[in-house]
Amino acid sequence: MTPYFAVITDSFRAAFASRVLWMALIAIWILLAALAPVGYRQDYTTDFRSQDFYNGTRLKAMLARGTVDETVSEQPIGRLAAAMPDELSRNLRRVGNGEEVRIFLRLFADALNECLDDESWYSEDAWSETLQFRELRELNELPEPLDESLRRRRARLRIEAALPGVFENRSAQSIRLSYAGVDFPARFSTDKAQFLILVNQFVLPVIIQWLMGFVLVFLGILVTASMIPEMLQPGSLHLLLSKPVSRRLLLLSKFFGGCVFVLLCVTQLVIGLYLIVGFRLDIWNMRLLWCIPVSVFLFSVFYSVSTLAGLIWRSSILAISVTSIFGCLCLVVGVIGGLFDTFVTGPAKIRNLAVVGETIIGSTKGGGLVRWDDQQGSWSEILEGNPLGMDRIIAPVALGPNTVVTASVRGGRFNPFGSGATDLLVMTQDSDWEGEPSVRLPTSTTEVYLSGDKLLALNAGELASVSIDYVLSEVGAKRSATNDDEGESKREKETGIPGPGESSSGVARDNQAGSRGWLQKLSSMMGVATEGFENLLPQQVSLTPPRNLVVDPEGGFLFVVSRGRLIRFEPPQSGSGTWEISSEASLDGDVSKNVLLAISGEVLLMAREEVPIQVFDAATLQQLGQVDLPESLDPISLVGLPGNGGFLLGSSDGRLRHVKREGSGVFELTGPVGPREVESVHVDPTQGRVYIAHHIDRLEVLAEADLQIVEQRNPIAAGWRFLEKYFIAPARFVTPQTGELGETIEAIISGESAKTILDGPEKGEVVRYELTRPILSCSIFIAIMLTTSCYYFSTRDF
Repeated sequence: MTPYFAVITDSFRAAFASRVLWMALIAIWILLAALAPVGYRQDYTTDFRSQDFYNGTRLKAMLARGTVDETVSEQPIGRLAAAMPDELSRNLRRVGNGEEVRIFLRLFADALNECLDDESWYSEDAWSETLQFRELRELNELPEPLDESLRRRRARLRIEAALPGVFENRSAQSIRLSYAGVDFPARFSTDKAQFLILVNQFVLPVIIQWLMGFVLVFLGILVTASMIPEMLQPGSLHLLLSKPVSRRLLLLSKFFGGCVFVLLCVTQLVIGLYLIVGFRLDIWNMRLLWCIPVSVFLFSVFYSVSTLAGLIWRSSILAISVTSIFGCLCLVVGVIGGLFDTFVTGPAKIRNLAVVGETIIGSTKGGGLVRWDDQQGSWSEILEGNPLGMDRIIAPVALGPNTVVTASVRGGRFNPFGSGATDLLVMTQDSDWEGEPSVRLPTSTTEVYLSGDKLLALNAGELASVSIDYVLSEVGAKRSATNDDEGESKREKETGIPGPGESSSGVARDNQAGSRGWLQKLSSMMGVATEGFENLLPQQVSLTPPRNLVVDPEGGFLFVVSRGRLIRFEPPQSGSGTWEISSEASLDGDVSKNVLLAISGEVLLMAREEVPIQVFDAATLQQLGQVDLPESLDPISLVGLPGNGGFLLGSSDGRLRHVKREGSGVFELTGPVGPREVESVHVDPTQGRVYIAHHIDRLEVLAEADLQIVEQRNPIAAGWRFLEKYFIAPARFVTPQTGELGETIEAIISGESAKTILDGPEKGEVVRYELTRPILSCSIFIAIMLTTSCYYFSTRDF
């Protein structure tokens, strides 16, 4: 083995003698020196920013009402409205008088920031009726005077308490970056733990992918492309082959020696980044060092092509050219695959399911509604989705043996308000599942739930209910009104004379809208209950994100978690009116994390990121225990299994895990169970079945009692899906997906199996890291290329 080690050692000497190497090393040292002064400090989250507003329309309406409604002048919204600057106050008054006035969120942020400095608007008596969370109560109990940052923090919390349902939930601590001791003007409204996730999951992977996935690979090919052609020179090759060495091992030694250039550069860059983020940001992430072998592995993919090209043509220029063409081919295949993911497979993913008898209806990520067709063996479209559109579909809910309700919110994908009010759509088997408009949903409705004989609608801050009988009766009323309007419009068009139905259109409609007054318009902007609905929650309760609900289908109770507060509601004894709080509990930890809730029997389960799964008594909300989840996994979905006594937890790796009872109050996490690449889960207790959508739109049905497979449905691919399944997917596997190795780096650095990105007013889209496919395809490609090179080198007479 000595000759082969000598070849590898000689590669080290050749690399150190390369001017390109030293230029690359100097560039890396300059980059690390530029990053070294970066630091941070923690401070309280005080100032408002435009990104802090979850519901800007509600904010405008509340302050407008406080400006024009004298009955609330001494209430918190009235006192805050009086503290607004003159120009903003004039615009708010115009809004309160019914005018359409656009007010930028930054103006609200600036005005509220002025209120942080001058608290003359605050009154202890006025704020005593507001809902105050634990942090605000603790700050109110501190003796005066407070530190300036604490005082501003308390003022911010008082403003948030006065304007419920308006603000995004931010961490109490903010991270402010600095450079050489000078603070950057921007700050991150996140605590240290979230900041660590941001750096590990986004910042470091981007730096490493660009530097090592593009710059160093390109420089490495420039330096090493001449190694094989130079070895084939008559004097050099004859000297090497005069030794008792194997041609195959000699070539492999040259190949591994050629990787030395990238190894030296990557090692210094990664170790430098590791030390900087450790000493300057207090993030000691040993997983970062794993990027060294992954980066060398990435380079070896391209170098295997350069090696074969150098053997065949014995020219470094041609080796570089062929490798560049190969890189372009990988890029093109990756881009085409990404386009199919975005416009074909992504929009077809099943996000929610509803089961009505033998009919299965699902909503898709692309904003469409589909129904499983047994005759065709595929999904048939009910509402057409649009991958490029901003429409959002509300998850379908089964009301009975043959009725489903849903809604399509135009422009509501990123904005809870969408482009206007939305009608609830009622679909029945008799109408061939065609949606018919019914009641007008409260503004900014995001979810609907079944609760006994009522339907609940959750919007930006409130929860309202409507009778199912009223919903069904309005279907006929809407249909009759539509027919009447069509007939009157036709008569007016033919004769020019308005008919008796004119009172519902034209000038009469405008007069009727004006007679309703500014208060009803402001109420609509704030998202209050519409006709037929009534608010369920007490006035001091606002469901501000992050939040979640669990509703008893029989209408006996309701669980709500919002901003670190877990509450059980029960209907009033009278049968109507607001629901009453029967028990509640305060949650420890970061209240800005998303929360999952599910109930099974007398047990309530709650799952949050970076916190063990908590088990509560459903009646008293006393914590019974907890279940640990592996650190690399985050909870994505959670459903209860009434017929099983346990729960199904969907994790970030795309698998389901069974949380089952092992004893009195003791639960254990087992699994995984069911298929991979799970998209959504639905439990139908009437049939004792669990419906699982996976691998985009495939279905698997499990028995609820033992979670064994009872049925599988694999839709027939057609059109673009056929092209993707049988052509694009194989091409992506055959062509090494070097770009997807970036996801491998992200997974290694973050220690996570997936990441969540913003995708709508309520839910984030989970993007799972591709780990197996890129490593497997690249490994196979390297093996084929090296085998071919070894065979060519050993069978040719040079």
